[in-house]
Amino acid sequence: MLLVVQILGAIGGLLVLIAGFVGAAPFVRLNLPSGTTLNAAQMTGVVRVLKSYLSWSLTLFGIGGIFLFAAFLIFLCL
Repeated sequence: MLLVVQILGAIGGLLVLIAGFVGAAPFVRLNLPSGTTLNAAQMTGVVRVLKSYLSWSLTLFGIGGIFLFAAFLIFLCL
């Protein structure tokens, strides 16, 4: 049973780690110089580009959290 807890924790942790990279990658690639200000049209374009990355990141965070929560509940029942 302890092996199940370790596997669920590892899968959940890995999904959360991947979600962090998926969510951060587009922001790193934007490469905006410091002090740059964007007008409303530019912000709308940026949000439109980042929407798919952020939704995937949120999904992976949610699934990873479910795995970690399941591992924690099983660990409490031991």
